[in-house]
Amino acid sequence: MKNILNIINFVRAVEPREEDDSYLVTTFQKEMELNGRYGFRNTVLLQYDALIKGEYIDIIEKYRDITEVGLWLEIVQPLAEDSGIEWLGRYPWDWHNDVGFTVGYDTDERKMLVDTAFRKFREIFGFYPSVVGSWHIDAFTLRYMSEKYGITASCNCRDQYGTDGYTIWGGYYAGA
Repeated sequence: MKNILNIINFVRAVEPREEDDSYLVTTFQKEMELNGRYGFRNTVLLQYDALIKGEYIDIIEKYRDITEVGLWLEIVQPLAEDSGIEWLGRYPWDWHNDVGFTVGYDTDERKMLVDTAFRKFREIFGFYPSVVGSWHIDAFTLRYMSEKYGITASCNCRDQYGTDGYTIWGGYYAGA
């Protein structure tokens, strides 16, 4: 029997709950080094703030032979502003539903946010991402990304109780 495993790293470039978030780059570098050392295939999902920072892209490029790259779709200040939407969060990344996730935006704004993220991703990598993840993605946005950009996979969180200003509870177990 074959075991199938894919490591998914979602990557943020900002952590407002810490005074110094520079450890995020170092941590990501070490994770990628381990994947490379052991030949672990992996998927890296970049949040927009990490996508626009070259140091993350440089790390990924060293491991492209074993790494799939996609988007981590949480809304951050640079994504909102690059989309022409006023940022209403408390920090550059705010984990509350009304600003940090697509459900906090009307459908036109959701399209603008997705289009901006996908356009930037393609500008950097030369192709659109085929996989997108988040703690949760609303059905409208998921359908939009599927129909317009042809994503083939999405991952999200099934259960998270009382964390980060929201609760996701009671989802069925749909895969390992």
